[in-house]
Amino acid sequence: MPLSKRSLSVILHIALWLSVAAIGPAHADVIGYSKVVDLSTEVGGLRAEHHHDWSGASHAARWKMISTAKDPFTADNDYSYLRLRDKATGAELFRRPVPALTYIWISPDSNYVVGISNVMLWNPYQLVVFSKSGERLLERDMVGVKWPGVSRSVTNSIHWYKEPTPRMMIVEDGTTATLSVEDPLGTLREFQFHAVH
Repeated sequence: MPLSKRSLSVILHIALWLSVAAIGPAHADVIGYSKVVDLSTEVGGLRAEHHHDWSGASHAARWKMISTAKDPFTADNDYSYLRLRDKATGAELFRRPVPALTYIWISPDSNYVVGISNVMLWNPYQLVVFSKSGERLLERDMVGVKWPGVSRSVTNSIHWYKEPTPRMMIVEDGTTATLSVEDPLGTLREFQFHAVH
C-alpha cells in the first residue's frame, strides 16, 4: 500500500533527525586554527616544553606533511616540537618533532612524557607518549572516538579530554604500561603501550 505524502514526509524528517543525532555534536569554525602555542611542565628534576606554530608562517610545511605521509614525527617538521630538559643542568635530554599539543604531562616517576591535544586541523594525532630518553611509545588519532561527552568543531578541534587539566596516570604491569586520561565526563580512558625498563 503506497504511503501518503504526509506519512512519507514524517518518515523523511525522522530519518534526517536520526542521521544528524548519530553524527554527534559539532560546532562551526569561523576561521581555521592558527595559534602559536608554548607549554611547559615540571616534575622532580625534569622540565618538558612544547612549541607549535600553526600560523601562516608554517602553512607550506604543514600542508606538505598533511597532504603526503601525514607523519608529523619527521625532521621536516620544524614547526612543532616536544623537548625534555634536566632542570639542574639545563641539558636537553631529547627534542622530537610532534603534532600540535594542548597539554603536556610528566609521570610522577619521571619515566614518561605525555602530550595530548584538542587540535584537529592538519594534526593527524592528538595523543603521544615518549620515554624519558625520547623513544616514541604511542601515538593515537582521537578524531574518531565516540565516547559520551566528546564534542568537535567542523575542522578545528575535538574535545576528547577534560579541559583544561585532565587527571592522568600511568600504571606498569610487567612489559605493559597503561595510560589513563580523564574524558570530558570524568571517565578514565585507557591506552596501552610497551613499558620502559
